[in-house]
Amino acid sequence: MNAMTDITADQDSDRAGNATSPRLYTLRRTGHKAVRFTGWQVVEALGAGEPGTIWYDLAMYRSEADAVIVELIARRHLVDEQDLARVEAFSSLADAVAWLESYDVGNDVPIPAALACDEGPVAVAVLKVIKLRQRIARIQDDYHSLLSDVFNILDITDTPSLRSVDPVAQDAAAVMEEV
Repeated sequence: MNAMTDITADQDSDRAGNATSPRLYTLRRTGHKAVRFTGWQVVEALGAGEPGTIWYDLAMYRSEADAVIVELIARRHLVDEQDLARVEAFSSLADAVAWLESYDVGNDVPIPAALACDEGPVAVAVLKVIKLRQRIARIQDDYHSLLSDVFNILDITDTPSLRSVDPVAQDAAAVMEEV
């Protein structure tokens, strides 16, 4: 699955880039009360996917109190599954970015009922788990692509850092790939 992303930056500024008056936003959250604040939308990124898949929409806001508000919606176009909406507030953009980078999309993927209560052969269950892991990996790739696009629009960058390879960790990773 290759996600298409529609990104719009500086939603609440005029054509010259000047901030307009703050707006009142009410953002819904799955299983919680909505969050209401006054501020400006900084960026909105809308993912896209096929029926039967999961993709993400992401919006970031700046409140009048200088909080960074992140709205992350998992669009779950799956049978009997609803979208999952999250809203988080951060004191800095760096904290918001760290949360987004560490977000585990695997938690948004429901475990198929056939896998949860399967009493068939172990080999069939293993194949179903592998298929689920592959599905989660595709969703992770799409999510990280969305983040990269948003970070690029917002000019959020890292400085290059050198990495060393731990031979023990490399061997463990190779063994896990074989399993």
